[in-house]
Amino acid sequence: MEHHADFAIPVAQDLNVTTTAQPDDGYGPIEGRVIALGWWVQPETVEDPDHVPAGTLYLVVDERRPRPMWVREAQLTAVRLAD
Repeated sequence: MEHHADFAIPVAQDLNVTTTAQPDDGYGPIEGRVIALGWWVQPETVEDPDHVPAGTLYLVVDERRPRPMWVREAQLTAVRLAD
């Protein structure tokens, strides 16, 4: 399943992740720099005026892939901040 974010904010800190997310493109798990954090709202909470987020997503640039990809927080296996 491809994820999407209903809302997103940019990440200014140099944050790199390793994930278990593995699309069927032959490149293996998604790894790279996070350029945005996003979240989505469950359909049943759309009527909630506070729009309670249902999950956090990371928009990852993996240089082996043609475009950034959204990865669920639960799929992260390592997080590294640049010095």
